[in-house]
Amino acid sequence: MPEARTLGEAPGPRGHWFWGSIQERRHSPLQLFVRAHQEYGEFVRLRMGPAISLVSVTDPELVKHVLVDRADRYGKPSSLVRDAWPVLGNGLFTSSGDFWKRQRRLMQPAFHKERLAALAGSMVEATWQMLARWRARPSASEPLDVSAEMMHLTLGIVGRALFSTDVSGDASSVGQALTVALAETNRRILSLGLYAPDFLPTARNRVFHQAMRSLDAVVFDIIARRRAGETQGDDLLATLMAAQDADTGERMTDAQLRDEAMTLFLAGHETTANGLAWLWHLLAQNPEVETRARAEVQRVLGGRSPTAQDIPQLRYLTQVFEETMRLYPPAWIMARQPVKEDELGGVRIPASPRVIVVTAPYALHRNPRLWPDPERFEPERFSPEQTAQRPRLAYMPFGGGQRLCIGNNFALMEATLIIAEVLQHFRLRAVPGHTVEPEPLVTLRPKGGLPMFVEPLHASA
Repeated sequence: MPEARTLGEAPGPRGHWFWGSIQERRHSPLQLFVRAHQEYGEFVRLRMGPAISLVSVTDPELVKHVLVDRADRYGKPSSLVRDAWPVLGNGLFTSSGDFWKRQRRLMQPAFHKERLAALAGSMVEATWQMLARWRARPSASEPLDVSAEMMHLTLGIVGRALFSTDVSGDASSVGQALTVALAETNRRILSLGLYAPDFLPTARNRVFHQAMRSLDAVVFDIIARRRAGETQGDDLLATLMAAQDADTGERMTDAQLRDEAMTLFLAGHETTANGLAWLWHLLAQNPEVETRARAEVQRVLGGRSPTAQDIPQLRYLTQVFEETMRLYPPAWIMARQPVKEDELGGVRIPASPRVIVVTAPYALHRNPRLWPDPERFEPERFSPEQTAQRPRLAYMPFGGGQRLCIGNNFALMEATLIIAEVLQHFRLRAVPGHTVEPEPLVTLRPKGGLPMFVEPLHASA
């Protein structure tokens, strides 16, 4: 058996003699990964300055090696945990090891399909409220920022699901604080550590700390009132508070409930909102798909609002959303830091904080070996027959392995119900001349928002 190559021998672009590909990563990271894999194959090394190496893989077997087979040799990058910690604390996103396993086990029952089905009504009700606002607009000739609309909607839904409280209103301190917290977390993660430490009283830090104080005060107050029996709710918080470790009998502390609530808030509304925004953009570009999807909704629902029980019959609609998540996966990149030496694709991977192994679903989902004509929007790719022919980890909109997103079924149900309800009442059209580009922050957003014309289908709508 041949000896494994060193990391320096792995294929990849040379880039700048000192900076490597760091400038391209900052300015056009999506195309950096796509082009690198097109030119160098399914295993690529990218130099980020003189000391950092990114190892990017788009072979499902190599992805499986990192996320499943040798998952114990790879952890979340320490820099990512550091940057997200002020907001997410020791929640599911940032925690690791036995503590993460315990938390995942305690939280899993809250996301069983039967439990989620009870939340469907509030998801549809929140969508009605959005559509009522659309109907009440003075004129449909003015475009709406559909990206912001979806963010507002999903924030309201996750607030109801988690706390039985709508936090999406413009006057909501929670909504405002979440916006600040998310923006600052985005900035810190993308800055490669080049930001002012928390202890420095910069203007940006002061705004961030005030937002976190407001957010913590609201969340801890909700928890305290719930513990005192002053409020009740058949929601995710109630399930998390009741969760008990089978071995020790321990329940989550208030601090841990806060960290998990923050994680669910931030992860639970932005990813789905971005997926929905991209769906409306793609339907506007592909009217034949929109026509077929609307016909299915009409056949299954006949004008009534959808329920969780309708989702299995909305098969094409589900495929449309899955294909959207292939082209524009909200979690567009996933990173792991090798904590033990390993061999990956015939290359020796040292245990080092200077080496990051990444899977970029944006590039993986454009691997032509797995996805013929990958830029084409084709929901039929997700028919049962075509899905059965692909490796399982060829498609990763929610991650993979043991750290598969705990809220994936929540997001899929939420998106399907929202799409079905909107399609029955409105048609969304592109603004002529407006260019839509993806912006790869922590999640993949439409850059600068997504203005669209929102037209009622019927005079009474």
